[in-house]
Amino acid sequence: MSPIDVSQREHAVQDASTLAEVFHRTVETGAQDVALKCAASGRTVTWAEYGHEAAALADGFTSMGIRAGDHVVLMLSNRAEFYLVDTALMLIRGIPVSVYNSPSIERLSYIWRHCSPVAVIVEDDLQLGRARAAGAESGHYPRLVAVEEVPPGDDLVMLADLAASSPTDLAELAGHARPDDTATMLYTSGTTGDPKGVPLTHRNLLFAARTLSKRMGISLRGRRQLSYLPMAHIGERLATHYVHMLEGSEVTCCARLESFPDVLTETEPHMLFGAPRMWEKLYTRVQDLVATGPDEALHRHLETIGLGHISVAIVGSAPLPRHIQEFWRSAGIPLADCYGQSETCGVGTWDPHDLVLGTCGKPFDGVDVAISDLGEILIRSEAVFAGYYRDPARTRMVLDSDGWFHTSDLGSLDPHDNLTVRGRVDDLLVPTSGHNVSPAPIEARLLQIPLVSHAVLCGSGKPFITALLVLDSEAVAKWAADRGLAELSPATLATDPALRSAISCRIDDFNTGLPGAERIRSFALLSGEENGWVPDTPLITATGKVRRAQVLQRYAEIIESMYS
Repeated sequence: MSPIDVSQREHAVQDASTLAEVFHRTVETGAQDVALKCAASGRTVTWAEYGHEAAALADGFTSMGIRAGDHVVLMLSNRAEFYLVDTALMLIRGIPVSVYNSPSIERLSYIWRHCSPVAVIVEDDLQLGRARAAGAESGHYPRLVAVEEVPPGDDLVMLADLAASSPTDLAELAGHARPDDTATMLYTSGTTGDPKGVPLTHRNLLFAARTLSKRMGISLRGRRQLSYLPMAHIGERLATHYVHMLEGSEVTCCARLESFPDVLTETEPHMLFGAPRMWEKLYTRVQDLVATGPDEALHRHLETIGLGHISVAIVGSAPLPRHIQEFWRSAGIPLADCYGQSETCGVGTWDPHDLVLGTCGKPFDGVDVAISDLGEILIRSEAVFAGYYRDPARTRMVLDSDGWFHTSDLGSLDPHDNLTVRGRVDDLLVPTSGHNVSPAPIEARLLQIPLVSHAVLCGSGKPFITALLVLDSEAVAKWAADRGLAELSPATLATDPALRSAISCRIDDFNTGLPGAERIRSFALLSGEENGWVPDTPLITATGKVRRAQVLQRYAEIIESMYS
């Protein structure tokens, strides 16, 4: 495109008031540019094809009776069909509800009962079976639409059969949406209680996409992104769906996490978003490459794993160990923590340009961040949602009359407005000494031990602080192999005196810098492989956060043994 074309496009997109208008204008101005690539199938979709197919599906959904305001659950991995379906629903003012693809049937049936979806889009036979089971348990039976070939059924229609052969003009469809229409609804993974429905409007999400784009400081027009986290995660949805739509970038879809390393190498993205665990695993890969080829330039190793072209790097969902962040920034990758929640469309604070390590950066433009008298982080902006779906009581708990969203996170702002997150309001530990101990900063330090993947502090009502440490399966396997112990099981290694001694020495180092009441007096090692420490389980949320209450309950006997 010529500079004039780019300027005209940017003006047209910035003038839009809904995501539907943004999509239409990006399709118009970038018609022949590549919008989507699918790593598994090799399929490539231009923006013109994206617009045509989304319009065809929009007419198909209308013909099957989906109307404005209807909820439609998406049980899809990261693939072109997710984008087509989600955008088609947006064009007819339907409400797509992305869910994680591995929750229990009980969790799915709760969602079925809570939002009463009129339809569920399933990827394959596995998800079809889960959707039917949720229907049977909930007593709510939505229409089922399958993407891949599955056994036929009276309750089922194939997605390909829905598409209209002569779809309504995209410009007409895009004009239907209104800024305050709900564009999507996400369910919080939740560390406690039932998941909460978080409706987000076009106004919310468009503000979030624009403010994130502005803070990046570069255009993603024609640049590469990699989509691999579930679209039920606000960070992935914002970065590789709404910002993608706004900027006109090229997104490669990775449908399976086990394929991520290969797809990353092939894609060589310019922007990459990820949880701390992803950046830690990539750090380990680079360290292994350095060990086998120490004479090569570090940038060469980055190119080998697909990180040689990164301009925007974001870590979210949980704190990143400081030494990992220091490594990436020293390697020339501007990795910076982003702080936000589903309820704020993922935008709160982030500053890759003037980062103070150990903080989540400064508030986005147009976002107010404050600290309450109790130390709680408050956020106010156009990206803040209007309230939980069908839950006024919990809405009143988090939204006040002045528009502040109460995050339940503890934090502080430095003189330059950089935010430091210090834990959860309800996670404070109070040992019998009477001191208030915030576990998050100490747990973050424990995660700097390479052999540890999760750390949970204990000690409320006890004489001192202890820790449950979950071993990192890959790191421990390497540690064992280096010592000729590769044949030992993870459970056996968790009891190995030498491994325990190595971890104990690191804890002793940490303790020297802690006040007496916060020092760890004892710890227990748990084998991560054998105890279910993976996302979207009773112990870990889908976004990787520890469900503290459930952990303390499951390991009550082990915790008590540390005080014997």
